[in-house]
Amino acid sequence: MTEMMTPAMRQYYEAKQAYPDALIFFRMGDFYESFGEDAKTIAKELEITLTARGKDKTGEKMPLAGIPYHAIDTYLPRLINKGYKVAICEQLEDPKQAKGVVKRGVVRVVTPGTAIDSSMFSDASNNYLMAVAGKEVGKSGKNTEKEKEIEIGVSFLDISTGEFLTTQFRDSESFEKLLSELARMHPAECILPPSLYKNTDLASRLKDQTIVQEFAPEISGTGEAGEKLKTHFKVATLEGMGCEKLDFAVYSAWAALEYAQTTQLRDLTHINTLRTYSNSEFMILDSVTLHNLEIVRNVRDDGDENSLYRSLNCTKTPMGSRTLKKWFLKPLLSVEKINLRLDAVEELAATPLLRYDIRNWLSEVRDIERLVGRVVYGNSSARDLIALKRSLDALPPVRDSLMEKIGSGLLKEIAERLAAFSELENLAEMIEKAIVDEPPVSVREGGMIKPGYNAELDELRDIASNSKRWIATFQQKEKEKSGIKSLKVGYNKVFGYYIEITNANSNQVPEDYIRKQTLANAERFFTPELKEKESLILTANDKAKALEYEIFMKITQTLSAHSRELQETAEWIGVLDVLTDLAEVAENNNYIRPQLTDNCKILIRDGRHPVVENTLPGGFVPNDTEMDCKENQFLLVTGPNMAGKSTYMRQTALIAIMAQAGSFVPASHASIGIIDQVFTRIGAFDDLASGQSTFMVEMVELANILNNTTPRSLVLLDEIGRGTSTYDGYSIAKSVVEFLHNRGKVGVRALFATHYHQLTALEEKLKRVKNYHIAVKEEGHELVFLRKIVPGATDRSYGIHVARLAGVPEKVIDRANEILKELEKENMLEDAEDSENGKKRKSKATARYTQMMLFDPGSGANPAPASRSDSVEAALRKLNVEKMTPIEALNKLHELKRLLD
Repeated sequence: MTEMMTPAMRQYYEAKQAYPDALIFFRMGDFYESFGEDAKTIAKELEITLTARGKDKTGEKMPLAGIPYHAIDTYLPRLINKGYKVAICEQLEDPKQAKGVVKRGVVRVVTPGTAIDSSMFSDASNNYLMAVAGKEVGKSGKNTEKEKEIEIGVSFLDISTGEFLTTQFRDSESFEKLLSELARMHPAECILPPSLYKNTDLASRLKDQTIVQEFAPEISGTGEAGEKLKTHFKVATLEGMGCEKLDFAVYSAWAALEYAQTTQLRDLTHINTLRTYSNSEFMILDSVTLHNLEIVRNVRDDGDENSLYRSLNCTKTPMGSRTLKKWFLKPLLSVEKINLRLDAVEELAATPLLRYDIRNWLSEVRDIERLVGRVVYGNSSARDLIALKRSLDALPPVRDSLMEKIGSGLLKEIAERLAAFSELENLAEMIEKAIVDEPPVSVREGGMIKPGYNAELDELRDIASNSKRWIATFQQKEKEKSGIKSLKVGYNKVFGYYIEITNANSNQVPEDYIRKQTLANAERFFTPELKEKESLILTANDKAKALEYEIFMKITQTLSAHSRELQETAEWIGVLDVLTDLAEVAENNNYIRPQLTDNCKILIRDGRHPVVENTLPGGFVPNDTEMDCKENQFLLVTGPNMAGKSTYMRQTALIAIMAQAGSFVPASHASIGIIDQVFTRIGAFDDLASGQSTFMVEMVELANILNNTTPRSLVLLDEIGRGTSTYDGYSIAKSVVEFLHNRGKVGVRALFATHYHQLTALEEKLKRVKNYHIAVKEEGHELVFLRKIVPGATDRSYGIHVARLAGVPEKVIDRANEILKELEKENMLEDAEDSENGKKRKSKATARYTQMMLFDPGSGANPAPASRSDSVEAALRKLNVEKMTPIEALNKLHELKRLLD
């Protein structure tokens, strides 16, 4: 059956055989066609018409679907965003000049992690390809029941910008660190070697967050991987890149580069350096914490709206936007480096005119990194060059202003770096001289090179544009020469240009005319001059287009030679953009400069949630936070739902993250003892697809926290133990408090919100535990949330009040209040009976406590009955404190205490 195929279909099947896991876009004239199963898939996913034509290898009708070649930027991203690979099979020669079937071949394979076209990106975020390598290295301790330890190398490559990162670390068999890196970097695609791809649990967890591919390049070992990297980067050693002895990092980096080159089918020279990073340089934010705190993505729809990043992002350039995200994902641990950033933000905040000028100039800067990537890759347009030129034009005034007016170290370094690349101004001048201000989209159709740039091009253009005028002049000259007034010069596609003379004037035909065609009433001739001009006229336009493209390619080659300098310039512009952004945000939102220390104290006065304060109608109520390793290490926070416990806890962590990223913070004062990692357990959700209930998910996350915290960590725990029975949950919660308080010699800084009010008794037993609660005010049946955190504990959760606010039907609310009163009455009677009998019962509970617990199982003490508390409260409200003498006040206090006892 293969012999019966057309030559073009044989080309298609050869491409499909070479790339069986990709959809084939097969160029045929003005369309990209697809056939067979590919056509069915493409028609379904793109919602285009599926037709049939000819026969396939089995003799059946061949399914066919196609898109116009000029619409590829519209359709291709839709397939890639759904996780498909697409192999682009192009015509490799001009059909007009082809002898026989047009040569075709795959020129690139587009995958989610290797996209480079601007149409593939919806925003300025990095488009990372993630590559992983790993090997089991033993157990994590002498106990054989401990988890296996795995040495992991992971690399992230953004082909569109040229950024290339790698790291190596030791992980457990649960791969929590690896998954946290994935959550932090958010790659578009991940490649795994067969050994890890066969780990179905790991592959499944990765697939929940990104596209995962198995990739098994042929290589003899990590040594060969290192040699291949050296060859690509043209270096003798990888020591300068920091990964010489990190075998798994090197292997993962090479795998990423090999995969990129395999799909792009060309050298990627704009990927000119590899940076090795270590998590010991940055605050660790695991995947759960990133999710719970909504650092770069919100919980609601995984978008960036109402995230910390979005709320603070008013950067002017794509490089700045990417840099800002990186700073919040990787807050620093070095006080010195943090202060360098803060010094720059402070200076820019104090110089509004300079800041305004810089931001105004930066608004003219486009995505230099991706523009350079496309230039080096070879798919840039003349419009890309104009965008690059305008970006470079904005740099000299930025540099000069910084050199003249700044004093902080980081801003000086930026100015010096920009000055070091002053030769880039010559590139801008080159583009200015060559490319028109508003070039066409295509680089093959001409019209992009300015007149006067190239004499040969000007001549060809003159010939092409003035051909009609030349023909008219030639015709008039020949009329005068021959004396034939009816002589005319014409043109057709078959015979080209000709001179037509009627038969009545045949005796006047000049001798140098050469007969070309005989008609019924006339003869057609040509002259050597006309023939020569015909060749020029007919080819001038094509030659002009070809020459324009040649000039364009020479310009891009010159730009490619400076790709490293352009990329470094873009990087520093990104840093400057972030610093001016943070200064602008600080001034607009009344932020202050935080103090960073190496001790464990956290002191925040009038702290605010940086996101909520901008979305909350009626204003935000600020709160203080004071933590240390002596008396206020573990803050136990109680209060009703919706009162603001979770917001308070989150804002404390966000302020610390902002401070260590180098940002001013929403507070009147902030002193932050460096935090090495933030752990959170907030909210509840099922992972039923993996067989995990809400409580199981909670316990898995809790286990990760308890196993990995250090004295420099900050832990946020909300409602631990709520997903199981009352006594089980309470027991777990209490044990967790004790564990974190006693961890190591100094414990762990933690904020612990709970409705287990019996835990508040731990303040008397654990010296570094302090009780706080969110204040509320009751007005009849109404509950007013004061949003203020104050010292001390509360024994009420106001669940029925919250239910009313949520819109629960009034009948249900009324009945709930009746049941509550019955339970309170029952509890009061039981308490009286117990007192008479001298017994302490454990079988009943008071509804005053959200968790339905009458007493702390470990304390053996009953709390005061609700009716007595009400009596004390009523008595307190009647007191006229201002008219009481000190002795009267003491007597009344003694009376009230006796009533409670």
